Amino acid sequence: APLLHQLCVAALRAGPSEPAGLHRLVDLAAETALAAQPVLAELLGDTLLGALDPGDEFHRALAATALAYLDHGRRPDQTATALHVHTNTVRYRLHRLAAITGMSPTPAEPGARWSVPQTVRWWWALRTWLRRP
Repeated sequence: APLLHQLCVAALRAGPSEPAGLHRLVDLAAETALAAQPVLAELLGDTLLGALDPGDEFHRALAATALAYLDHGRRPDQTATALHVHTNTVRYRLHRLAAITGMSPTPAEPGARWSVPQTVRWWWALRTWLRRP
């Protein structure tokens, strides 16, 4: 029980701020594990997203769109619905993010899929970067 309590406390700190409510501990496994490495998270964010300005609302919108895109299975239509924007807006923002950072949260070739580690790196970097003040 003490070990599970420690995991629950860690998951509570690392878990999503929204939606509020009950979450299964195992559903927060990635967030909890990654939160244990804050220095690596900052390094990753600086490496992948260093060209973005955290104080620029447009840059924040680009990063938020990319994170939503990954959270919604790389589906522009579902991402657009979640963000209440047009699908073309999602595509435009992803394109602008790639142009600014020199890297893209999507594979270069249509229909290509990233490996799980590549996806996790982008997801973690975006999530960390967006939590910056």
